[in-house]
Amino acid sequence: MKKRFFIFLTPDGMTYSSCEGIYPDVDNLQVLGWAEGLTKEDAFEEFLRVNRWVLDTNFKEVICVEARTRIHEGKLFLLKK
Repeated sequence: MKKRFFIFLTPDGMTYSSCEGIYPDVDNLQVLGWAEGLTKEDAFEEFLRVNRWVLDTNFKEVICVEARTRIHEGKLFLLKK
């Protein structure tokens, strides 16, 4: 079997759309990192092995999503020109 590529996200935490913001105003997911594995569970174990810092945070939930392309192969879109 070929290893698959997974991205790990969390809904925990807050995001501000500008540095002037006092209160979080973006409802989103934060990317924690990525890893490869034969299964989601294998990839999560590898993710934790490489990113031990995650265990020292207050994040409670991690969502695993399989990506069809590597991040460097993705398409870049500009919001403002």
